[in-house]
Amino acid sequence: MRSEGTELTTGQAPGHAAAGSAERMLSGDEAGSAAAKPATLDDLVGIVAVQVRAQASRIQELELALADAEARILSQARLICGATAAANSDLFNRRPVRAIIEEALGAYPGISFEDIIGVGRERRLVEPRHRCMTAVYDERPDLSLPALGRIFRRDHTSVLHAVNKREPGNARRRGRTQQPGRLPANAGADGIGAPAF
Repeated sequence: MRSEGTELTTGQAPGHAAAGSAERMLSGDEAGSAAAKPATLDDLVGIVAVQVRAQASRIQELELALADAEARILSQARLICGATAAANSDLFNRRPVRAIIEEALGAYPGISFEDIIGVGRERRLVEPRHRCMTAVYDERPDLSLPALGRIFRRDHTSVLHAVNKREPGNARRRGRTQQPGRLPANAGADGIGAPAF
C-alpha cells in the first residue's frame, strides 16, 4: 500500500513530490491529474536502473575498445623497436673494409693494405688482391660491385672476375642462383632459352 507522498508526476524532481501531491489533493481537479499520470518511485527506480545498466554496458564496450587499441599500439611499438634494433645492430656490427682486408692479408706477409688498393699490377699482388676482394664481397653484402671497385681502385668487373675466379661453384649469398655475370648453360643469344641458330 502506497501513501500519497511517494507518488511523483513525470518531469518533477523528487524533492517536489510531496508538494505536487498535496496540490492535486487540495485542488480536487481529477481531470488534470488524469492527464499527467503520476509515476511511482518504483517506476523511476526502474527507469534509472535501465539507464545505469545501459551506461555500464557502454562503458564496458569503450573499455574493451581502449584495451584493444592499446594492444595494437603495443604490438606495433614492439615491431618498430625490433626493426630499429636489428637495423642498428647491423649498422654497428659491420666490420670496416680495412679490417677485413688486413685480416685476409694475414696469409700474405710483406703485402700491405696500400699495396692491395694501389695501382700496381705485379704478379705477387694479384692473388692477395683477389682474396681481399672476395673476403670483402662475402662479408659486406651491403656494398655493391661498383662500390667495391671504388674501394680497391678498380673497375667493378675486376671485383666480379675475382669473385668468379675464387669461388666458381659458389652462388653469392645475396640470393643469386648462378655465377654473377654469367648466363645459364642453356641460355641462347637472347639469354632466355635454348641456343638460337
